[in-house]
Amino acid sequence: MEVLLGLLTIEPMSGYDLGQMIRESIHHFWNESYGQIYPNLKMLAAGGFVTRKTQKQKGKPDRNIYSITKKGRERLQRWLQVEPQPEFPRNELLLKLFFGATASPQTIGGYVDQMIAREQAVLERFAFIESEIAKNANYPDAPYWQIALRFGQIELEAHMRWAEETVTSLRKLDKERDRVSRSRKGKSHAGR
Repeated sequence: MEVLLGLLTIEPMSGYDLGQMIRESIHHFWNESYGQIYPNLKMLAAGGFVTRKTQKQKGKPDRNIYSITKKGRERLQRWLQVEPQPEFPRNELLLKLFFGATASPQTIGGYVDQMIAREQAVLERFAFIESEIAKNANYPDAPYWQIALRFGQIELEAHMRWAEETVTSLRKLDKERDRVSRSRKGKSHAGR
């Protein structure tokens, strides 16, 4: 819920607008679905942390626009004072690599290649986001947005370096596997 309060410090928004803002700004490290946003907005409104104003629209359903209240800002401040809890990541790619001896290096390498393509696209998206932040450099939150973005950039750059090393290692493993396989075939033919 605090993510919604934080986003509402930027400007009043509808539930739809909040979902769009999440996708455009923080979804690389925090995601909320509309199935979470709307019930949380109702709870925040019931608790007096946000206000809701209905905006009439021609030819469209009415929009509910939410604004953070003083009580909501106080809740956000209290939450910001609580130390973040450590996360326990789950990474299926690393799990498959851990058990990679039972798969072909080409299969595992294909997964790494897909990761490289995905993360390269995210890095390109981050470059766009960085330019958008620069356009809003006079906004008080902009330096903090840049700090969060930089974390993501550095993390993905590290992932890319790891992936390049991994592809090289997998190629070596593949060559070694081929060499061992050819050696075994040669020995089995010699024993006939």
